[in-house]
Amino acid sequence: MAEYKAIHGFTVQNRTTDPLAPGIPGATWASGGALNTARSELAGAGVQTAAIAFGGLVYPPRVGINELYDGTSWTEVGDMNTARSTHTGLGISTAALAVGGQTPGAVVAINESWNGSTWTEVADLNAVKQNMSGSGIITAALVFAGHNGTAVVATNEVWNGSGWTEVADLNTARSDIASSTNGTSTATIAFGGGVNPKAQNEIWNGTAWTEVGDLNTGRQNLAGGGTSTAALAFGGETVTNTESWDGTSWTEVAELATARYDLNTGGGGASSSLALAFGGNAPGGKQTATEEFTAAQSTDTVKNIGQVFYRSDTGDMKVTLNVLGTGAWASGGNLPAGRFARPAGAGTQNAALVWGGGPGNGEKGFSYNGSSWTAIGDLNTARYNSIGVGNQPSALNVGGVLTASPSPVTAVTEEWNGSSWSETGDVNTARGSMGSSQNGTAEACIVFSGETATANSGTAETFNGTSWSEVNDLNTARKKPGGFGTATSAICAGGTTDTAVNNVESWNGTSWTEIAESGAKDNLGASGASGTSGIIFGGYAGGFIALAQEWNGTSWTEVADLATSRDQLGGTGQSATSALAFGGRTPGGAAANVEEWTVPATVTNSTITD
Repeated sequence: MAEYKAIHGFTVQNRTTDPLAPGIPGATWASGGALNTARSELAGAGVQTAAIAFGGLVYPPRVGINELYDGTSWTEVGDMNTARSTHTGLGISTAALAVGGQTPGAVVAINESWNGSTWTEVADLNAVKQNMSGSGIITAALVFAGHNGTAVVATNEVWNGSGWTEVADLNTARSDIASSTNGTSTATIAFGGGVNPKAQNEIWNGTAWTEVGDLNTGRQNLAGGGTSTAALAFGGETVTNTESWDGTSWTEVAELATARYDLNTGGGGASSSLALAFGGNAPGGKQTATEEFTAAQSTDTVKNIGQVFYRSDTGDMKVTLNVLGTGAWASGGNLPAGRFARPAGAGTQNAALVWGGGPGNGEKGFSYNGSSWTAIGDLNTARYNSIGVGNQPSALNVGGVLTASPSPVTAVTEEWNGSSWSETGDVNTARGSMGSSQNGTAEACIVFSGETATANSGTAETFNGTSWSEVNDLNTARKKPGGFGTATSAICAGGTTDTAVNNVESWNGTSWTEIAESGAKDNLGASGASGTSGIIFGGYAGGFIALAQEWNGTSWTEVADLATSRDQLGGTGQSATSALAFGGRTPGGAAANVEEWTVPATVTNSTITD
């Protein structure tokens, strides 16, 4: 018979106290002093109580502004010699480097050294570069990855205090990455970045890069801090996610109060228990906000989910569990105007996009920060009954029905880059009222079902970031289903074949399989992490419904209903525990109200009982 350790990977420990959980129940982001100048694409150096922020983009010009943080407030000090953005920062508040970046005219290799009072130009990088990251101090540092103005690169250069030397490249070329900025020139990690799936993590040992555990949430334009064995990743793509690295894997911890991207590179903090986030872009524009992260200290014992231990002082056998509470819907900030006809959505509960729909909203888009909506650039092609997929700042709007008479279906696909829409590869089959992989990305997703000009469709297509490819059809052609998951693991639930249906199909990356039926039918909203975890809500079954059901990979469970019964609603989210429902059709007409689904989770030590 196998031992417990062989099955579950943990020994049964003998303890006199429960283990603690740094960064899980106790970690917080708290407001710090605001920057004097709002900006994005800036760099920094230092620690939470002694940092500097230099350069950046103050729309429209790039600047050389330099500010010093004392743990409470920012003070302007000597500017850089060369105004720039998308550079990186290394070192401490009294001895730092500002490396590379974008000037008003070009991508540069310029390197400046800060001595606590002034900046001095020192030896340039061997090659021009922006959107990179780095690690180390003013006499021994490393700068890697980025973009040279023409292409994404994997190049890696080491600094010895007087010059740069090219060393072994990263395994994956990428830009807009983050790193353990308080690492060294011989030990650091590089994570995230603009190459699908944006979650890659590589560790540097002074000689070569090795791929290690990926981020839970892939993203670019994020920030980081810490060391190669204790780091933080936070923000990026207008999300609030913060993850902690323990040398082996990433764990999601407390979220930023302000969802943002293009925030500080460098200056993120000395460890995974103390960090600093400042500046950046958010739906409301350039940021001055500063946030300070504090968690339990490294001397505390980390909880491991599934860990079993014996409390010798009480005689109890205990296990560390992730306990989910009871989910509930709460009111969010209303849309600026009511809309139905399946407004498209993408993103997460606290960083969402919505566009299209009707009446009169076929091109209008808005972004959501968890409390309010801000207008964004209009679609190039106005439409309703389109579908969305992706995140901020990278999302797709696919297909739909044109608002202009005689309202033909369209194959047009548009991509959002954080500031504007541009047309990309069209789907092969023009149609509206599709479903999609909510947790897919703009570079890897699947759309399925829908309504062509003449019939319901079972067509499924996957996107590789450039073009669409037809894959195996659904077993049941339909329109207006709920959909969630990824490009290789997705669910198509309910919809209508001209008669509302509740059959559900599961996609495994190759084919569709019919699985357990849901209770909901026509015109659903949905959110989910994969084909084994998601939630559907709303719809129509002889009348507007508020039903919400959760999928666990085997069966559907009814959970708390929406407050407002509706169909033709929009839904977005990337898990079964956090979702957003917006708009829709109600007995009173087009709805503007927004509802947020949240399932609380607590890591706890539970006593094992009979």
